[in-house]
Amino acid sequence: MKFSYRAGSPGKWLRLIAVGCFAAPLLVACGGGGGASSATMNLGITDGPVASASAVVVSFTGVELQPSGGGKAVTFNFSSPKTIDLLQEQNGNEASLLSGVSVPAGNYDWIRLLLNVSSNGTVANSYIEINGAQYPLVIPSGAQTGLKLVQGFTMTANQVADFTVDFMLQQSITAPPGQTTGGGTQDYILKPALRLINNVQAGTISGTVAMSTLQSNSACLAGSSTGSGPLPNAQVYIFSGSVTPSSSLTPVVEPEITLSSTGSYSYDQPFLLAGNYTVAVACTSTSSTGTSTVAFIPAAGQSATVTANQTTTVNF
Repeated sequence: MKFSYRAGSPGKWLRLIAVGCFAAPLLVACGGGGGASSATMNLGITDGPVASASAVVVSFTGVELQPSGGGKAVTFNFSSPKTIDLLQEQNGNEASLLSGVSVPAGNYDWIRLLLNVSSNGTVANSYIEINGAQYPLVIPSGAQTGLKLVQGFTMTANQVADFTVDFMLQQSITAPPGQTTGGGTQDYILKPALRLINNVQAGTISGTVAMSTLQSNSACLAGSSTGSGPLPNAQVYIFSGSVTPSSSLTPVVEPEITLSSTGSYSYDQPFLLAGNYTVAVACTSTSSTGTSTVAFIPAAGQSATVTANQTTTVNF
């Protein structure tokens, strides 16, 4: 994944699995309905790459679930914070937040990831690293809301429920010019864009990208003086539905183009809800005046249909 610079400034997936009914160690749970019917939840977190950042570290202190109908929240406070570099959790990797915790069966309105946030919004033990320098992560109103996903889901008694939350950093991090904390250090604002995926309805889009495809467009070659390697300004954009790719549209995800073990360039994007998508290679170029433009290959994109538990191949 990537994020775009603002003027004057240098963008996960959460997996929930409900299975039996037993409690996990090293956690303190409180609240909830306490009814006889229950399910068990495992919760992990994963992410994709962020352009120009070598680390995005976030320290989590717990997880909170809100039952529908205004009941008391079910809260799991960690015995010690779980500090995770989100950029290490890519390409199917994930870090565990909850493992085998018992929750009441029923409908829920939202999930909140709890953090230690100061009065000015700075998240303790959390930062983004760019060019070897670490900058604070700030979440406005984070002390009250944490990282909150407002989207309903159901935990069915004695059934397996497998969800993924897409933590879309490329749409979430900005560096407002002039906004600083502690000795004039630039703040990076984290306003997460999150979406909930039911994994039994999700599939994968993957494929290869030929170097000749990239060399056919001058905007792509602007990212490399030789045009003979993975280009830093080239990525795959996946849009929801049948659309014409445009920089004014927000992609669902932006998987990275990587060099595979066979020597070809490829990409892989799991956890896509079954349905129709438009896929294109996108290359960003910047003019001498600082204006950024995005060129899509092909200009009209390629159509792709995702089927649950299957991989759809789209090559360029």
